Amino acid sequence: MFRAYFGDLRAGRLARLPFLGFLLLLSILFVLYGLGIAFGSGLAEHLIRADRVPTPADLLQQIDVTALALLGPLVLVFGFAKANLLAKRVRDMGLPGWRTLLVVAIATAGLGYAMHGSGVPLRESYPIHGTISGLLSLGLLLIPSGLFHPRPMSAETLGGNFDRR
Repeated sequence: MFRAYFGDLRAGRLARLPFLGFLLLLSILFVLYGLGIAFGSGLAEHLIRADRVPTPADLLQQIDVTALALLGPLVLVFGFAKANLLAKRVRDMGLPGWRTLLVVAIATAGLGYAMHGSGVPLRESYPIHGTISGLLSLGLLLIPSGLFHPRPMSAETLGGNFDRR
């Protein structure tokens, strides 16, 4: 499992079903880690201020350097693991993995820049980027392996009985 997320950076491939499984497991781990941080910070807030019940707005104001220090490694580790999964799936389809992801990242950054330039607030652009990410993952699940670079067919695959002399 560790190899699927962090190994085979240059030549690894991942078929559709394993890609779905590893992506779902990574998403579940991401949510559990985030819930653990939220539960820990909520518990600490409750222990410190037992005299009043904090509102969600109070908890958001309490996010400080410690919470960001816990979230920083989360973003780096889970982001790299997801990028490696995406690169392996793209490579299995027959495209260059990391270069294709770089093109997608540049296009997404250009979309974000265009949205910011047109006056769309940052909090309203998150659903659009989430939709794009979901469509990208769905596309990677639907596109068959080797579509862009099919493997050469042998004589048995073609159905012929070729006599090679």
